[in-house]
Amino acid sequence: MNEIKLLAALGFAMKAGKCLCGDFISEKALKGGRAKLIILDDSASQNTRERYQGMCARENTPLLCIKELDAAIGKEGRKVAAITDGGFARLIIEAREC
Repeated sequence: MNEIKLLAALGFAMKAGKCLCGDFISEKALKGGRAKLIILDDSASQNTRERYQGMCARENTPLLCIKELDAAIGKEGRKVAAITDGGFARLIIEAREC
């Protein structure tokens, strides 16, 4: 995984307004069909992980877990983020796979 590329892509998505962060707004975007990718922090609770795994499976949306999501997006304490742009979602997934 190319950590620098992943963090840069998350930062660009945040600055472009294509990254929604927080549990409530991410869930709303996912259920509304706007989320192209859901990202969870590695330290998210098991209950949160299971809930998002189920929702992502139902909505056919990819789910990634990364370390220190809050630092990557510049929002302290956030454990969930939704990427609403397909281009940024592809860029982040490709950076994760490297």
